[in-house]
Amino acid sequence: MLARKELKRFSRMLLGATFAKVEVIYEDEEAIKALDKSSGIVVVSNHQSNLDPPLINGYFPMDLGFVAKKEMASWPFYGIWMRKSHCIFLDRSNPREGIKSIKKAVKIIKSGYPTAIFPEGARSLTEEMGDFKKGSFRLATDTNGIIVPVTVKGTYDIQRRGSIWMKMGRKVKLIIDKPIDVKESSMEERKMLDIKVKKIIEENYRRY
Repeated sequence: MLARKELKRFSRMLLGATFAKVEVIYEDEEAIKALDKSSGIVVVSNHQSNLDPPLINGYFPMDLGFVAKKEMASWPFYGIWMRKSHCIFLDRSNPREGIKSIKKAVKIIKSGYPTAIFPEGARSLTEEMGDFKKGSFRLATDTNGIIVPVTVKGTYDIQRRGSIWMKMGRKVKLIIDKPIDVKESSMEERKMLDIKVKKIIEENYRRY
């Protein structure tokens, strides 16, 4: 989809404006690049900064959409391309609308459009990760698809929650872990996906 390619281009431009030094680390690059979009791919990441969506979108090896807070729809230029790219804007103040948004995202993923989500629901106030909301994992369980755990590290140092200021030239890492096939998970394992994926992301954050 052309709109997603443009969103990736804008994402890289946005990171470039901060002179960030981006490093992408794969735990299993071949497994990630062999993924079939039609299998239903959900990228799950921790959330440190407003720069997380541009980082993931710009440097993940597929064109992505997002489940994002509704405020991002009003971002200049970037919000326009998000709307064109089948991104879902979530109203966190309205649980009923939130459920509708997740169902819509499931349909988009099943149609072969990989989508990313931040299960913490909001940016971290510190570098410590918040709880991963189980509802976020419906994207993967309802799709019966593939979860790709992604760890973002360093965007917190560029722009922290509550600040409009950005620091230039910081090191940023995007750690892409092995895919998790939900179809091969038992019912008990599915119930624990939030804990399993958070543990993977936390371990990579500490390791790198």
